[in-house]
This record gives sequence, C-alpha cells and structure tokens, in this order.
Amino acid sequence: MHSVGGFSGGARPARGRSAGGSKVDLAYLALKRAIVSGTLAPETPIDKNEWCARFEVSKLSITTAINRLAFEGLVVVEPQRGSYVARIHLEDVRQWMLMRRALEVEIVGVCAASMSDDAIGALGQNLAYQKAAIASGDLEGFHELDTRFHRQMTEGLGLARVGEVLDPIRTHLERVRRTLLPEPGRPKGTYLEHEAIYRGIADRDPERARGEMASHLDRVARELHAFVEKHPGFFES
Repeated sequence: MHSVGGFSGGARPARGRSAGGSKVDLAYLALKRAIVSGTLAPETPIDKNEWCARFEVSKLSITTAINRLAFEGLVVVEPQRGSYVARIHLEDVRQWMLMRRALEVEIVGVCAASMSDDAIGALGQNLAYQKAAIASGDLEGFHELDTRFHRQMTEGLGLARVGEVLDPIRTHLERVRRTLLPEPGRPKGTYLEHEAIYRGIADRDPERARGEMASHLDRVARELHAFVEKHPGFFES
C-alpha cells in the first residue's frame, strides 16, 4: 500500500509479532484492507480457495482470518451461504460517529493542554505531508495520513487503552470515509480542518481545539447524511 512520508493508516500488527507477522496475519490484514477500502464491496462472497492460493496457506488458516473479521463485524458467516462482506448498517454508523465525536473532542482538549512539543511537531509534519499528497493527487496517501493524524493524538498522549477503543470504531468508519473522500473539495476541506485543529493544539488552547475537532467531525456527519439521500441503497437501515 502506498504511503506518504513513511506514514501508513493501515491496521497494525498484533502485539508480540514482527512487522511482517504470520501468513494468517497477512491474509487477515489483506482481507481487512480490501473490505475497508471498498475493493471488496458489501455482500461480495469470500472465496477461500482464492485466498488460500494467494497466501499459500491452508483453508483452516483462511477460515481463522475470516472468523476474526466476522468477530469485528466486517464479514458475515452463514452455514448455507458461506462467507461474505457485511453490509454497512446506517444506525451502526451513526452510533460509531457519536462515540468517535465524544472521545476525540475530549482527547484534542487534552492534547492542547499537555501534549509534548515533539508530539505537536510530529502533527505539524503530518500536515505538511497531507498538503503534499493533495498537491500530487495522491488520494490514497492522503487518506492514510488523515487516519494517522487522528491516531497520533492518542499515541502522543500515551493513551493506549483509549486507542484500543477508537481503532475498531475508525475501522468501520473508514469504509464510509473512503466513499466520501473522492467528493469534490473533500481532501482540501479536510486538510484545512486538520490545520485548524493543529493550530488550536499548538497554541495551547483546549477550548478552540475542541471546537475545531467538533466542527470537523460534524462536517463528516452532514456529508454522510447528504450521501445517504443521494444513494439510499448503499446502507442497510
């Protein structure tokens, strides 16, 4: 997967494993990326034989990877139908967005109050890479940097447990964001909102940082609502 400046928004390897991971881990991560990116659309059957051949693993290994994705709500496993990509439930998306807003608005306030100068500098570097990705038309790279920008806030504060709560929420929302991102003006608008959030943090102004984050996430919610009206069949009620 292409990335800008060494940042990657993909899923991280499990604790205790090397960056490469086992073949089962690699198959799991590849399937997950394909689902989240939209390469595997909702209700697409998952051909175990195809994935076995691709990663040179047993059918049991692929079944293990699929079961992990089923546990995360990304895949549905049915006895008579087999395994297929789960549809996106609109009510689930609304709840995930509510949880994300509640957590990230508070987190950014803490960032403005107590984040280290080095961590703030890393956020600024990420912004520079975002700008470069937009200028070069690298939509995939920009998406990865967007994901990384938000994750850096919990990491910069050492909030590992909060990150563990947010990561699966973001995974599900990425499927929606990947659809919204190509809308005209979306990357530039996202970048400007990120810049405003960063300025609130860098200026050590918690209230302004929280307000900018709330505005940023509220915009996503408005765009989701508009998308649903244009494409009513995309989500499952």
